[in-house]
Amino acid sequence: MSEALDKLAARVAADPSFLANPLAEFARSEALDDAGLALALGCDADTLTRVRLCRAPRPDPDGFRADVAAVATRFGLDAAVLTNAVRRGLSLARLRGARAAAGEPGFLLAARDEPPPPPAEPGGDQ
Repeated sequence: MSEALDKLAARVAADPSFLANPLAEFARSEALDDAGLALALGCDADTLTRVRLCRAPRPDPDGFRADVAAVATRFGLDAAVLTNAVRRGLSLARLRGARAAAGEPGFLLAARDEPPPPPAEPGGDQ
């Protein structure tokens, strides 16, 4: 694949209207480099570049399935594998966006209804 297309695919990774965006989030969550992502999707690096440049699937369930199936068919990918990667990537992108909008740091805390009980004193129950 041309270096120009590779650069374009990298640039659109920040644009949620391209598949590059959820695939980048998925790859980040799995600590995958480009070769690892291509392997996870069952394709070579050139095909990965072209997949990244495809439009993101429509958000409605029927549109999502049809769009992912079309990409999978076009590039000879397993539709279930691509679906799982894209869904996870979209979820992570939404979570990242929600945290950024709320001004939260890069981690989540669990909410509790009440404070935790104090630690037991050493030697108290013998």
